[in-house]
Amino acid sequence: MNRGNHKIQRFISKLIHKFDRYGKNQRLFIIYLIILIFFLVFFPIVSISSLGWLEWYSVRLISWSYFKTMLIIFISLVALVWWNSSFRFKNFVITYLWFKENNSLVNFGLLWVITTSFFGITDTVNVISNATSRINVTWSAKFVQVLLLIGLIFTLVSVVKWAKKNWGKAKIVNIVDESIIKENQNKRTFKWLFEEEKE
Repeated sequence: MNRGNHKIQRFISKLIHKFDRYGKNQRLFIIYLIILIFFLVFFPIVSISSLGWLEWYSVRLISWSYFKTMLIIFISLVALVWWNSSFRFKNFVITYLWFKENNSLVNFGLLWVITTSFFGITDTVNVISNATSRINVTWSAKFVQVLLLIGLIFTLVSVVKWAKKNWGKAKIVNIVDESIIKENQNKRTFKWLFEEEKE
């Protein structure tokens, strides 16, 4: 029991130490992600009532009904959590995908994928609810919609702030064809050889 408690205490202290290393915006965004994941996992999206054998039942995002959408949303969420909490994952992305410019831009892009997927579900249910009152979007789904919009606005503001801050630091990168460089080098070496012969 003591070893178990000791391991838990070490794990919690590591998490606190890691959390202290983040900036204010990063901390807020991680807390935001925890709340978002909690509501997406534990609360239903759709409520269906008056089915004869049941008074009502609800459908969560984690279900076979939304399997494809669930995969898209949770892969994006895992990537968001890793990007914002793991320095190793961030280094991996920077090393192999060469993306290191703006953290908020990655957050915005992944949140955009989650938002469009989730709004696709709720909008479809809203269309169906116009035809029948038995199927409705739950209050928790509406709350998740608000959370997603807040997240998009928050990350978009961060992207704009970063862009304004680094506007003057932007560098123009010239792309030069390697074959042209090799041709020029060969011409110089041939020219140098002929010049030597003349001497």
